[in-house]
Amino acid sequence: MTNTIPSPPINRWLLLFSAVVSFFAVATTFFAVPPLVPELTAQFGLSNFQIGLLVGSIAIPAIFLSIPLGAAIDRWPPRAAGNVGLVIMLIGASLFAAAPSYGFLLIGRLLFGFGGLVMNLLLARLLTEAFSGRQLALAMGIFMAVYPAGMISLFSSHSLMLDAFGWRGELAVLAALTLLAIPLHNLAVPRLGGDQHLPENSGAYGERAVGRPLIMLSVAWMLFFAAFASIPTFAPQWVGGGQRGLTTVTLIMWMALILSPVFGAVIDRAGRPAAWVFSGLVLLALTLGLMAIGAIGASVAMILVGVCAAAVPTATYALPARIVPAARVGFAFGFITAFSNLGTVVGPPVAGAILDASGDWFLMWIVLAALAGLGATAAALIRPKAV
Repeated sequence: MTNTIPSPPINRWLLLFSAVVSFFAVATTFFAVPPLVPELTAQFGLSNFQIGLLVGSIAIPAIFLSIPLGAAIDRWPPRAAGNVGLVIMLIGASLFAAAPSYGFLLIGRLLFGFGGLVMNLLLARLLTEAFSGRQLALAMGIFMAVYPAGMISLFSSHSLMLDAFGWRGELAVLAALTLLAIPLHNLAVPRLGGDQHLPENSGAYGERAVGRPLIMLSVAWMLFFAAFASIPTFAPQWVGGGQRGLTTVTLIMWMALILSPVFGAVIDRAGRPAAWVFSGLVLLALTLGLMAIGAIGASVAMILVGVCAAAVPTATYALPARIVPAARVGFAFGFITAFSNLGTVVGPPVAGAILDASGDWFLMWIVLAALAGLGATAAALIRPKAV
């Protein structure tokens, strides 16, 4: 017996290129806050807690909407879903650039987060279908490398754009990137999906979509983001601020950019992506612990965090196709995304609040290290013998 699920007849490499462009637009606006902290603080009088909330607010829609949207993505016409997501991204990014107050900044981030969520779930679903059994982890490694590429591009060009356009003009340039993604999406993805027939029990658990592997993967993914999202937010200040701080923190993303496709290719050959999730979280916990006690230099710390940022996301995105039925992959991505965005929303504000209250880098880094360690514990319980 087979399941029939929406699967458009697409050129998988053109789809991957379109996904890269769309996700680049998501990534640059996602990371727009850290380099603009001095300007936003001067303009709106923000505390570290408010900065952390501004960073995390982009993920709030995903906490409440990822699961129903993930299930809907399994059924929606893919081109229309992507167009809706990209248009909402454009509206949110434009509002963020023109915001007259902190409240409007938050609304812009929320709208952009909703549109980005639609694109994240849709593209992860389409890539899983297109590359299933054929270089899936490599495709996901390339897909995941877009986030670090976006951060590197933004942090490296920030000073030039700020001098040329001001902070609002810089945000307007980022909003314009979404316009470039819209026609390419319509070229790469057909208007209607086709029918793809897959074995009924192609997932590791037959028709059971939510089991221990998916729950443990979601918890590990959440705790990874709770720890990791605070690092690019506050590490520039920890390093010393200014362009030097931003440049040092981009080492995270240089490592992720280079290593994500490499790790993906290795996972395709060697398997066991759950072990990569576990190892990445252990390394993250150890690195944050060393940062807390001042036993590691800033550049080395950012390089090690970058290794984690390559291993954990690439392996995580390769896992849903292995642990749920093929017809529920969209739901699975929605499920793990809800958890990861909860971590993104909670992590930076909590870290900022700790820093505001104590003025102590040690306490903030050690709390984040503990979160990463708990994530490694969850990763160990995914299903290590099989995945």
